[in-house]
Amino acid sequence: MKKILPVVLLVLISEVSFACEICGCANNNFQIGLLPNFRKYFIGFRYSGAHYHSQLSNDPTQFSNDYYHSYEMWGGYQFKKVQVMAFLPFLNSTKVSDDGTVRSSGLGDFILMANYRIYTKMKMDEAATRTMKNELWLGGGIKLPTGINKVNVMQADFNIGDFNSQPGTGSVDYLFNATHNILWNNSGVVTNATYRLNTTNAQQYHFGNRVYISSSYFQTFNVQKVKVRPMVGVSYLRNSVNVYEGNSVQGSDGYTFSGIAGVNLIFGKLGIMTNTYLPVSQNMYNNQTQLQSKSTIGLTFSL
Repeated sequence: MKKILPVVLLVLISEVSFACEICGCANNNFQIGLLPNFRKYFIGFRYSGAHYHSQLSNDPTQFSNDYYHSYEMWGGYQFKKVQVMAFLPFLNSTKVSDDGTVRSSGLGDFILMANYRIYTKMKMDEAATRTMKNELWLGGGIKLPTGINKVNVMQADFNIGDFNSQPGTGSVDYLFNATHNILWNNSGVVTNATYRLNTTNAQQYHFGNRVYISSSYFQTFNVQKVKVRPMVGVSYLRNSVNVYEGNSVQGSDGYTFSGIAGVNLIFGKLGIMTNTYLPVSQNMYNNQTQLQSKSTIGLTFSL
């Protein structure tokens, strides 16, 4: 995409427009999602893909199609009331715009999280045939700057939009997490909320703090030796404004509200999961960027 906004730093204003490409969400988004069934530990691999389309509202000839791909190893270990999880992604992005095609790939940022179960309660109905389990987990984590970030702000062709296509943010970030589970017989509702507190990286770029909320209903059916677990739910992502050298990046805040549908197949200790996101409402970069599609598929081994 051509340079859309002029580089003009104005004194005594709180927001400033930079030369930048409007583009899809950065390749460092993070959501836990629905966890696999495990009593002690699990390890797995999951792939996520997303497509964003951007088009300048006052000049349709300037456009960008951004394709983000994440290949992630993740795992968890639980002992008593403590649950520890780790995530390590490899990220790939392709930007196809009126300026041509730009590709970027590399190791992403490592995330380590720990949750503590502060509440759990079992309840059985009067006939003693149905059991309901209600539990709440609270925790936090840290995201380390292990990912590749090759943005050079001193280069003549530096574009502030380049930060969004890097595998790593270059910053140490902190996560605060809450998960609530209501489980009854073969059904349940899992709700997760995560707040990510971002810091400023060495290039003086600060990704806005982010809120992730998701809630999913699932039901399990036994088909011979396979457990089939369809699920439906909703997902909400909101990011506050990005900041570069102390100045707000105009239009960089926004939100996406999506419906989720998917299915998990459980073969003993082995699980296969897939889901897709359908955007219901969104506003990114003043409605100049739209999420077109997003999906995830994964494989887990649990005990």
